[in-house]
Amino acid sequence: MKKALYSIKTVNGDLLRGYSWSAEKPVGNVVIVTGMEEYAARYDDFAQFLNQNGYNVYCVDHYGQGLNSEDRKKLGIVPPSFFSKTVRNVDDIVKKVRKSTNLPVVVFGHSMGSFIVQDFVQRFTKDADKIVICGSNGPNAKLLFKVGAKLGKLTCTKKNQFEKAKLMANLSVGSYSKSVKNRKTPNDWLSYNEENVKKYCEDPMCGYGSSRIFYRELLKGNARLYKKKFLKKISPENHILIIAGEDDACGAFGKGPRALYKQYTKLGVKDVELKVYPHMRHEILNEKEHQQVYDDVLKFIVK
Repeated sequence: MKKALYSIKTVNGDLLRGYSWSAEKPVGNVVIVTGMEEYAARYDDFAQFLNQNGYNVYCVDHYGQGLNSEDRKKLGIVPPSFFSKTVRNVDDIVKKVRKSTNLPVVVFGHSMGSFIVQDFVQRFTKDADKIVICGSNGPNAKLLFKVGAKLGKLTCTKKNQFEKAKLMANLSVGSYSKSVKNRKTPNDWLSYNEENVKKYCEDPMCGYGSSRIFYRELLKGNARLYKKKFLKKISPENHILIIAGEDDACGAFGKGPRALYKQYTKLGVKDVELKVYPHMRHEILNEKEHQQVYDDVLKFIVK
């Protein structure tokens, strides 16, 4: 149940690297889509838990992150249209994993990965058996995303696209940081678990500050999520679990996940669950009380 290197030549023609964790007697698969400015290996504990319960796990690092950015000076630099490319890559992984194992596939997306998964549900609405959306926001943020997309486009040119996006970072992640009173570090908003925050702060592969093109493409992708013409494509046969911390600034302190839940139910999705955990922040998988989250995810995917 130890992690192994995993690579895939995607439908976009890119070779992307990450990790896989194989169960001894698998009954299904989980494809994890990580957040921004982090990497697949951070999900090792969660993946091993899933392995112990019969699920193979696959997690490919994003463009410009983890194993896909060997030059640390290029961390956070992504290709044009990386958001939509990543959505297609996720679907490609889902299809290849299903074909190679002939077993059900669950897609789990955290933070930035959760927005990619929201788009995945629209574009490839019947390709995964179940969906878990973790640490996300919802249609209540559509105006914010729309404005952010315009600002991201205005502040990114061919000449400066690979520079760090200090303004955009300050307006987004910076605002999350400022929401925590008496914070000890800029990353306290991630979790109450100080050990987790300390590891994140000391890890050069985390929280490094992304490029202008990254924010331009991310916000462009987010801005399309809540348009009616795309929402109408979602199949009512989906099985979706939304999980978040009550004290997560990224999700507007519970408002976003609740709005997302209402959106899916109004669209007629027959199986939607929502769990908002008190006294947890953004990285609920890394809080001290994470076992409850692990158990709830497992309960959902095996039902």
